[in-house]
Order: sequence, then structure tokens, then C-alpha cells
Amino acid sequence: MALEVLRKVLAGIAIFLIATLSYALLYGLYNIFLHPLRKIPGPLLRRAYAWPNHLDAIYGVLTFNLNSIHKKYGPIVRVGPNELSYTDSRAYKPIYASHSQSTEGFSEMKKNPEFEMMKVEGVTNILAGDVVDHARFRKMFSHSFSEKGIREMQPRIRGYVDQLVQGLKDAATSGPVDVVKWYNWTTFDLIGDLAFGESFHCIRNQETDPWIAAIFGSVKFLPIATAIEDYGLGTLLKLLMPRHLLEMQARNAESARKKMRKRIQKGAGQYDFWDNAIQKSNFEKGTGMTEAEMVSNSYILALGGSETTATALSGVTYLLLKHPNVLKELNAEVRGAFKSEEDIDLVSVGRLEYMLGTLNEAVRLYPPTPSVGNRIVPPGGAQIIDKWVPGGTSVQVQTYSTLRSLSNFARPEDFCPERWLSSAPAEFAKDDRAAFQPFSSGPRNCIGRNLAYAELRLILAKVCWNFDMKLDEEKCSSWMESQKIFILWEKTPLWVNLTPVQR
Repeated sequence: MALEVLRKVLAGIAIFLIATLSYALLYGLYNIFLHPLRKIPGPLLRRAYAWPNHLDAIYGVLTFNLNSIHKKYGPIVRVGPNELSYTDSRAYKPIYASHSQSTEGFSEMKKNPEFEMMKVEGVTNILAGDVVDHARFRKMFSHSFSEKGIREMQPRIRGYVDQLVQGLKDAATSGPVDVVKWYNWTTFDLIGDLAFGESFHCIRNQETDPWIAAIFGSVKFLPIATAIEDYGLGTLLKLLMPRHLLEMQARNAESARKKMRKRIQKGAGQYDFWDNAIQKSNFEKGTGMTEAEMVSNSYILALGGSETTATALSGVTYLLLKHPNVLKELNAEVRGAFKSEEDIDLVSVGRLEYMLGTLNEAVRLYPPTPSVGNRIVPPGGAQIIDKWVPGGTSVQVQTYSTLRSLSNFARPEDFCPERWLSSAPAEFAKDDRAAFQPFSSGPRNCIGRNLAYAELRLILAKVCWNFDMKLDEEKCSSWMESQKIFILWEKTPLWVNLTPVQR
């Protein structure tokens, strides 16, 4: 009797496996030969199944593999059963810009469902919000990120930059300095102050706040969560997420609520991100933002406004140290433009053309956000460049690949700040500058772009003014090339020998 039961169980398992494998095979064959996107070139396995992309994302190599795919197949590639990737700048407008509801039937392409995971405790924010919520949040923050708003925040910004310089001077006496750590501390302290009303005190304590570690842990888990969601197993997320990460998230949420309540009580006039939002919000009447929305947005502002800036600073420092001739030119510009360090501020650094070229080129080769995310073509379909794309297709202009494409830039793998100068050499005359959108484009482009560049210019100018720098080649000869990407770059220590300039 027991043997008969065992045979039936084994037979059932065999039938299940055969049915599953048959379905998987037929699904793959359909995607290759019958799917509406079948004529778009791309690797056979990726055209058939989504799991290669998920696996690459989990291992942190998806961005690099997509770049290789574009080099082989061209500017329009099918990288998944229902996913297209572009490196042609003409794709920015149809994918990311606003559209006419009356003539095209939609106002903008919606973000991929994975952006839902960027909500904080289920509450939307400027990154995850729909068209209406995004516009509402952006209006609330628009003054803070305007030129005038940034000038109003200058005393705070300069204060943290001065702390960075002094900290580097002290640390340099003991040997090579990990500048990645110091850049992260500085940008997190600054954005913590502007987004929560108080600093994380990373520079003062010379350690990374646990709040930051929890955010990075969540970001690194996101590719796994996306894969689980795509296979319809979202209910398992809470079970699969590491317990320590869940506990850290809960502590962070409570800490953020307490900080935001303290910030709200201070009211407007603090010259940070919240002045306008607090002034125009009425919790009782339900206008402006709710307290929960302020907390949710504070997470996004703190992460997006700090990590990307620290990454760009780390990238430009590495590239400068690997190209001493460029560093020499930049040092000459900075040290020749100012009579004293007190003259270096957010306004004066805006006149340094070679510095801007250097930053642009560093961001081109090492974009702080290597992928700006996919959009979903609306049900009625849409024209992207010269091809009609059916509704429901996931589409993206692949940032990293676009910025390194030979079709867009001469010598795409080389570090050439001169390509951005008004007197650029003739070899760069045909560069497609419209392809340079590292902060995305359209109504959802990064609201903090101007603030990021202001910080980048000020910090880089202060570092160049105060230090002669030399890379520790033994430890960091291939710093950039050895990193992985889990939505954000997984930066390793960047060891630099700093010698204070004697004047």
C-alpha cells in the first residue's frame, strides 16, 4: 500500500515537472517566434526569458552586460521578453517627456511597478508618486532647489565643506585617506541637515550612521525583491528579507518620524528643503503634504541627495588621479582663479569652465545613477524613434550604455574633459550632447541636479585648493573597473595620499 502511494506521488511530481518544463519551453518559443517584439534584435536567451536580467541584477553586473549587448546589437535592443533598451538620444522624448492627453491618449509613460517598492511604509513620495502626486511634491520643493534657494542654503553647505577639508587635513597626517568615506560622511551630514533638520554627525563621529547602512541594505535587496515580485511571489517578501534589515528599517522609520516632527515644529525660515512645504501644508485641512508624506520624501531626498553626490566626487577624484595631466590643468584653473580660500563659494566656482568640463566627463564615464529606470508603454502603444512599440512594453534609455556609446561620443571610453569646453577640439564636434542626460529628462528629471552640481563644484574646488593628491596605486589601481552596481555603485575604499598645499 505504501509503495503504491509512493508511486503515485512520484508520478504526480513527474507530471508536474514535465508540465512546467513544457510550459517554459513553449513560453520561450512564443517569445522568440510569435511575440510582437520578435523582430527587434537581442540575445536569444534574453528575448525568451526574463531570468537572465534578474540574475545579472542580483549579482550586480546587469548594467555592464547590457552595455556589451548594445555594442553587439546596436542602439535599439530587445533585452527581455517584453523589454527594450535604447542608446539613441531621440528616445528620451517619447519615453520620458510629457505627452498630449488629447492627441496621444496619455500624459506620460508610467514607471515600472518596481518603483512601488521605493515607497516608505506604503506612503508615496516624489520618486514613486503618480503624475498628480509627483507634480504636487515637486511644486513644494521647487524653491529649495532653485538658484535662489541654493544660495540661501550656502552657509550650511560651506560649513560642512569646511568640516570636510579640516577632517582631511587631520587624517592625512596618518597616511593614505579613504576619500570615499569622507565624501559620504560630508554629503550625508549636509543632506541630513537639509532633509531632516539635523545632521547625522558622521564627520564629527567619524563613522557611518546606522540609518545610512539600512538604506543601502534595502537598495541592495531591491533586485531580489523585483525578481520575486515579477514571478508573482510578492507575499514572500517579508519572509525572505533578512530580519536584521527589517528591524533596521523599523528603527529608521521611527527615527525619521521623530526628526520630521521636530522639524515641523520649527516652522518655515530654516533655509532647508522644508520651508515651502511646511508653510503651504495644513494637516487639518489636508493641503500640501501629510506628515507621513514628509517622512517618505525625506528618505528619498536623503538618499538621492547624498549618495549620488558622493559617488560623483569619488569618481571624478579617481579619474583625475589616473590622468595627472587633467589634474594639473584643473589645479591651475582653481588656484589661479582665487586669491584666498574665502573667495571660493557657490557663485565663484560657477565660473570655472574646465572644472565643469571635468565634472561632466566624470559623470559621463561614471554616472551616479547608472540606470534611470524603465517606463511602461501605455495600452494604445507609442512611436519611439521610427518604430511602433506595443502597449505594455517596458522601455528605457540605458544611461550607462548611452554615455559610453561610440554613436554618441568620440573616444567614448576615454576621459576627455576638453570635449565639454567652448573651444573643444574638432574631434568632438559631432558628439551628441543631447545624449548626456545622467539626471534623466522630462518632468521627472532629478530635481536636485542644480544642488548636486553646486556641491560638486564647491567641494572639488576646495579639495584642489588645499591638497596635492596622489592615488595609492597598490590598493586602488582599478578602483572604478572592479565595482558592481546594485541600482547604485557599490563603492570600495579609494585610498589617496593628500599633501596640504603650503602658501
